Amino acid sequence: MLIIKQALTQTFIAALIWVFFYQFSTWLFAYFEYNPHVSWVFLPAGIRMLAVFVFGWNGVLGLFLGSIITNDHDIDMAIFEIAFISALAPMLALYICRWSFAIPNSLAGLTGMQLLVFALSGAFANASLSQLYFHTNDSRVLVYDFIPMFVGDLLGTIIIFYTIAKLLQRLSAKHNSD
Repeated sequence: MLIIKQALTQTFIAALIWVFFYQFSTWLFAYFEYNPHVSWVFLPAGIRMLAVFVFGWNGVLGLFLGSIITNDHDIDMAIFEIAFISALAPMLALYICRWSFAIPNSLAGLTGMQLLVFALSGAFANASLSQLYFHTNDSRVLVYDFIPMFVGDLLGTIIIFYTIAKLLQRLSAKHNSD
């Protein structure tokens, strides 16, 4: 029962944080909107990577639910398909990077360069899978959103990672000075 409660809690936290950062990013970076679904700076992309780092598959489920909640289209199958891509892309990137760098599941010993590669991989996975999905569902759709989506996801992830790193540095410095 405790495992189920923990899984539900992690899923709920991931969904809640996704929804918060989606709304916050939409408001804060409204000027950088490329189109209603793509922004040149997209903070939730960092939340995607963070959710799979911290919560694993429970994070994926939370991202899936959060993506459905923040989708402003009519309810149809596309919402679930897009949410699936949004939630699964960071896990795919995480598995590829873990395998490439031989990083343990605990993610112990990550370097700044490895985090940058994670950010690049996550941005590439999401932008590629999203554009492939849109192109295969409407052959008239060109893959013109790839670059702004990739850049927005990359910048959003770097901002989230950098902010968390700075917060952890400050907390560590404060803890060491006490």
